[in-house]
Amino acid sequence: MSLQPPLTPRIGQKLHVLAITRISTEHQDKRSLEDQKAKIQEFITANYSGPVNWHIIASRGSGENLERKELHEAEDLIESNAIDLVLAEDLARICRRNRAFNFCEMCVDHETRLIALNDRIDTGEEGWQDSAFIATWHHERSNRDTSQRIRRSLRHRFTKGGIIQYVIYGYIKPPGAESDAELAKRLGADQVYKEWFRRLENGATYAEIADWLNAIGESPGPFSRTKNWSGPMVARITHNPILKGVRTRNKMISRRVNKTGRRRSVKAPPQDLLQRTCPHLAFFPADYYDRIIRLVDARNSQFRRRDDQGQDCRLGVSRMRTIWPGQHLRCGICGRLCYWSGRKQNKLMRCSGNQNYKCWNGVEVNGAMVGCKLAEAILAKIEALPGFDQTLIEDVKVEWRAQENDRGSRLKELLARKLDLDQQIDRTTDAIARLHDSQALLEKLQQLETRRGEVVDQVAMMEQAQASEPILPSLDEIKAMARELFTGLATSDPEVGRILKVVLRDLKAYPYQLCGGGAVVWRAHFTLDLAGLSSQITSCSASPQALQHEMIVDLFDLPQRVNHRAEVIARRANGETEKQVAQALGITKTAVQNAAALHRLMEKLGIQDPYQPLNEPPAKGFRRHLHPRYRFDPLPPEGAA
Repeated sequence: MSLQPPLTPRIGQKLHVLAITRISTEHQDKRSLEDQKAKIQEFITANYSGPVNWHIIASRGSGENLERKELHEAEDLIESNAIDLVLAEDLARICRRNRAFNFCEMCVDHETRLIALNDRIDTGEEGWQDSAFIATWHHERSNRDTSQRIRRSLRHRFTKGGIIQYVIYGYIKPPGAESDAELAKRLGADQVYKEWFRRLENGATYAEIADWLNAIGESPGPFSRTKNWSGPMVARITHNPILKGVRTRNKMISRRVNKTGRRRSVKAPPQDLLQRTCPHLAFFPADYYDRIIRLVDARNSQFRRRDDQGQDCRLGVSRMRTIWPGQHLRCGICGRLCYWSGRKQNKLMRCSGNQNYKCWNGVEVNGAMVGCKLAEAILAKIEALPGFDQTLIEDVKVEWRAQENDRGSRLKELLARKLDLDQQIDRTTDAIARLHDSQALLEKLQQLETRRGEVVDQVAMMEQAQASEPILPSLDEIKAMARELFTGLATSDPEVGRILKVVLRDLKAYPYQLCGGGAVVWRAHFTLDLAGLSSQITSCSASPQALQHEMIVDLFDLPQRVNHRAEVIARRANGETEKQVAQALGITKTAVQNAAALHRLMEKLGIQDPYQPLNEPPAKGFRRHLHPRYRFDPLPPEGAA
């Protein structure tokens, strides 16, 4: 009863006490909450003899987290003026940092007394602010020191082979394992990883690898939160250097968001990275693994979103996979890619430049129709091709021999360059050993290693090039491959999309309009390269001219007056009446008259094709180019400086 000033209720004889207890994590002993509560009750028993109404808030969570519902609940109770006394073992049990001092001031504002037993803070006494300031600083400093001690211990244990928390797919962690020497590779995982990286080398995306793993029924492993593979999961595992026998730690660190007290994961400084070599855990040789990673990163670098300062200007914005002809079909007017638009049930394609007010080509076409029209036209073209003659076969072999000679000389040049880079790296390494921390030498060494990696990749690709003369497949074989690809074209299959990007070169859509007016439509212009259907020919840098065919395909359905024009004119020339022609062709008499009128207009204009290309916006239909935001800005032709 020696507490001064003594504890007194705000109203009546009953003292309303808010007891706050907390432990930091789920792994801590929950009995600590009862121990804190018991100590608080002992204090009340020793300092107050009247009746007590208890409000207990017990929680598990970080004191740095300022968004805990228990903290908000305590603040609401204080603001309700229903609490006489707030008790805690120490101020950090309520919260940490400046918020703890602000909590004390809130209690004072609402005439609620706060006592932190171990910190010797009592807002009922004069000068409590000094104790609160010191306690707040002390808890923050202790928290930081504890974090540094834990970090130091974990770094040391990792260098000794410890810190085995989780393992990725393909590895087995025995129960109770505490060292990486106890880890083992799962039986059969080497074949899966081998096919995994083969597909990556051949151009597959992470999402496609995930689809393949799900299709063959491979489980991500016991430590995965999900049962199915995803693209990001495949990307993370692909870039885990343990696949080449190197364990890493401290690639990421947690950083506190001071506004909320929560922590988020960010990239750690390079000097914090720890590595440990574990040869028995390697699935691939280091040079092969590094080459595939560089190849995949270089292929994906064009899809990175960067602004002028090199930062991701759309960080956190999700991306979606696209299906063919997405990322392939381009606008013939401005040269930009055509994007998918419209609803899921009616997916349309339109020029991305028009979408951004940089192109007047506002045509929208059905994406599914594009695939069907192209497939029908290409298959018909291939079926009508004549057989290959001996001259074409010899042309392919002559071209291959010329490339083979050039490959040999190029390979010698690359090997000499690699030897020179190795010598430069050795000299730079020796200089670093003598001068120790030279930032300029370290940067130069990094540049030399990057250049050496590029040369090694080029050497590996040239050594894997075809070493025997290409065998030109027969036309029947090419037709069979074309039928397999284009009959029932599965545009949603990524593998089909990759093949079509090779077979259909320079695919562009140009706007056309029927003479005399009408709807603006698209025609696809492209080069059909049959060499893309045969791996025996694609090894040549340029396919033979006889295998390339320029094509123009209508990406729309012809109206009746265009589709039946020639037959209507022929039958009318033979003396048939309009009614007889309409009955014979199964169309209306009005359609026959329209076909004849179209033919007369074509004769007057002196044209053979009723559809004429548009080189400027039409008088009717398009309005986007009239917007004040519009600025025609075509992309420069490919290869232009």
